[in-house]
Amino acid sequence: MKRKCLFGEFELDERQLLLRGDVYKHMLILVLALLLCNGFLKEEGIVWAQGMWENILIFWAGATLGIGEMILRDITPRGSRQNILYIFFGICGGVLLILGSIHIFAEGQALLENGALTSLGAGLISGLCMAAVFLLFLGKRLAARANPAKDED
Repeated sequence: MKRKCLFGEFELDERQLLLRGDVYKHMLILVLALLLCNGFLKEEGIVWAQGMWENILIFWAGATLGIGEMILRDITPRGSRQNILYIFFGICGGVLLILGSIHIFAEGQALLENGALTSLGAGLISGLCMAAVFLLFLGKRLAARANPAKDED
């Protein structure tokens, strides 16, 4: 049995739906575990990132895991329109990494302050997460081109 996907353009069979459910479950477990750890750290008075960056980095950890797992399992149903998202991640991640590097090397700004990540350090980690998604997508595409799939008939 096939079910229509978002906007009804592509259909997913039950196996693909189960795989997508597993990916979302992994994302949820990771994010909840990180939120729990963050809560315990805050209770003890430990701040590991300044301001709201703790929550943003927890979000990016879950998103990077989930999107990366979807890329590796080939369960992104949106076709070529999905590629634009990965390219956007690559551009945004590259910009964050370049701007962060300029701030570090040209202006001498610190990544850590009083044992906590500054907004610059957290921005660099966010950029790394975005760039990792793009590089994983690029690697998967290059591997697919190098080893074309054979028909299973």
